[in-house]
Amino acid sequence: MKKKPGFSLLELSFILFIVMILLGFSMPRFSRMFDSDLQLQTQKLAILINELRQQAILRGENHKLVFDTQKSEYQVFTSKADQPQQFLPHPQYEKPVSLTPPVEFAAVTRLDNPENSTRFAGDRITFDKIFGQQFQIMIDSSGFVDLFTLRLKDKENQLSLSVVDIMGKVVIGRETRL
Repeated sequence: MKKKPGFSLLELSFILFIVMILLGFSMPRFSRMFDSDLQLQTQKLAILINELRQQAILRGENHKLVFDTQKSEYQVFTSKADQPQQFLPHPQYEKPVSLTPPVEFAAVTRLDNPENSTRFAGDRITFDKIFGQQFQIMIDSSGFVDLFTLRLKDKENQLSLSVVDIMGKVVIGRETRL
């Protein structure tokens, strides 16, 4: 008796199983291709803040993140705990990082206390694109992060990235039509 050409059910099941595993690994990367530049830039900043907070705690460093609203760029500085006032460019971010056009900073709102230099409390101050001011947030060696909201926009949409507590919890707001 001759065996008919073709695949057995077991062989077919095995091939489908391998294809499903490959699809499982590739779907997150594939879906990112459809994210807007605005979403990607906002997520990139959220990841950066979390990484800097972890580095601050593990290495005993202080970090300063300086945003320039006019140029739509940011720069990261680091100081050692024994020299908290001497900030140098972060080794991984020695040069300013520009946002990918058409994404730009729209405005920043942070808490600040004008009476003294303490952080984490005080009045709201907003820096916007029109005045083009620089502002900075601090992440100290204990992991405390200044509270602020950063709004990014492109031609059609706007997203907000907020640090909502001093422990560095980052929340990304929904897109809205401009």
